[in-house]
Amino acid sequence: MKRNVFILACCLLIFFQAQAQTSKVISGSTNFSVKFILGTCNGSFDAPKGGAIFDPNNLNTAAFNLTIAAASFKTNSNGRDKDMKSDNYFDVAKYPEIHFKSSRIEKKDAAYQAIGTLTIKDVSKTVTLPFEAKKNADGSYTLSSTFDINRLDYKVGESNWKLKDIVTVTIKAIIK
Repeated sequence: MKRNVFILACCLLIFFQAQAQTSKVISGSTNFSVKFILGTCNGSFDAPKGGAIFDPNNLNTAAFNLTIAAASFKTNSNGRDKDMKSDNYFDVAKYPEIHFKSSRIEKKDAAYQAIGTLTIKDVSKTVTLPFEAKKNADGSYTLSSTFDINRLDYKVGESNWKLKDIVTVTIKAIIK
């Protein structure tokens, strides 16, 4: 009897460890848009990198630890891109990464939300990022999030009547 309990305990431990294994971001995208006096500026950063633990049946073990290379900023305007990478905006020489680390993941209606710390430059703030998760045929997950942030909250540029403060960000990460 004790042997059976021991075997059962070992099997459960292996099962739960397998369910909570860390995945890596294997691809994705990071896009943004911000309105300005002449319309809307659309751009991108490289895909997020990092690790994720995601099991929709066990959100207590779910976690995200993602970075985005700040120097990968692109808007198809060399002058604007250079300015955005300078100390006037992202200061990529001093702050090369944008970082998000979750503290918890929750189910919200048909989607999820990741609560955690978003760090841009030297500013860290607790944020709630809504996201959807889709399981792919190969067992990977596609995680997608669209959210707004106020760039001034993170000292990205100064208040300017020509450039709006709210930036819409869309992140997609495929984890496996």
